[in-house]
Amino acid sequence: MDKLIEKGLTLGISLGAGFVASKVFDFAWEQITGEEPPKNDEVDAVDIKRALVFGVTSAAVSAAVQVLSQRGAKASVQKISKSYGAKSEV
Repeated sequence: MDKLIEKGLTLGISLGAGFVASKVFDFAWEQITGEEPPKNDEVDAVDIKRALVFGVTSAAVSAAVQVLSQRGAKASVQKISKSYGAKSEV
């Protein structure tokens, strides 16, 4: 049952963290470059260098969020397990 709880927490944490991280990343992109982040509807208007930099940095942020959310969920499940004993009744 702990694996199910861990997967649920990972999903919730990663969705929330992903949303926040994308908003922060878009804001940082605008502050650094002075332009809106490139989106799908603007494919032809963006040069390849800018699109590649955006894609690589966006992927790095996403990967970091995924790893950190998995670690956070695992730590939370361990904390909950210790609080309620070795076996949960759920």
